[in-house]
Amino acid sequence: MALYGQTELGVVAPTKSEPVGTVSFPGSALRASPTSSRGVSSFTLKIIAIVSMTMNHGANMFSDKLPFEALCILFGAGGLTFPIMAFLLVEGYRHTSSVKKYALRLAIFAVIAQVPYGLFLASMPNVLFTLLVGLGILYAHDHVENRGLFWLLFIVATLATIYFDWGLIGIVVIYLFKSLEGQRFRICIPLGITSLAFGLPAVSLLGANLIDGGSLSALPSVLYALIACPLAIPLLAGYRGRRGVPMKYFFYAYYPLHILVLALVYFFLFGIMPS
Repeated sequence: MALYGQTELGVVAPTKSEPVGTVSFPGSALRASPTSSRGVSSFTLKIIAIVSMTMNHGANMFSDKLPFEALCILFGAGGLTFPIMAFLLVEGYRHTSSVKKYALRLAIFAVIAQVPYGLFLASMPNVLFTLLVGLGILYAHDHVENRGLFWLLFIVATLATIYFDWGLIGIVVIYLFKSLEGQRFRICIPLGITSLAFGLPAVSLLGANLIDGGSLSALPSVLYALIACPLAIPLLAGYRGRRGVPMKYFFYAYYPLHILVLALVYFFLFGIMPS
């Protein structure tokens, strides 16, 4: 669960009871009127998530080639990604017609994405595996009647993902997006916990580095946690269930493909593959 080096993407399942002429797509959430233009659409949230994710992954892959100022911007932007995708995961779970198919889809793309992810970004399981475990916790929350057993499963799942991308805190954030009542609490509390969980260690490291030798190397992590993560609050608060442009499977396929493209760009620029 590294800070400077964090990676991610968002996916959500199809909605149920869709009228003729509509198309299910990853990231769909609460249904709104097709003619409604109010609020931030799920399509807009997904575009923001994949842009910030691409910036973050680019910063990780090109970290030894970019100026520090660029790393601050590119890496810091990644703090937007997981809050958005965790939120859309929960909305997708609430409205999917088949949790089993949804989980299978996540599992398939998690396995596919692990190849480029493991080769070019990190050795840990990618964030789709974290989302898959989070989906299982959402299902258990609604179907395991014994609350003691549910909390045991929650603890086991949380600890099992400790070495996953966005592990440990990711499962907690997903669960809070599902369980908290009220728009303000449901958004602000999970993101507040995220900012503190990543931000406090980052600020502590930055302060220690400054005292020790004046290094700003931890600044990208501070920006990630304390600037980009909180910026997701107004975006999620502006969401009203509008779907926007339907692009089925695009957001699933984008995850492994953008890693491959970044790796190829690195190869063409520098003559070697990133590692």
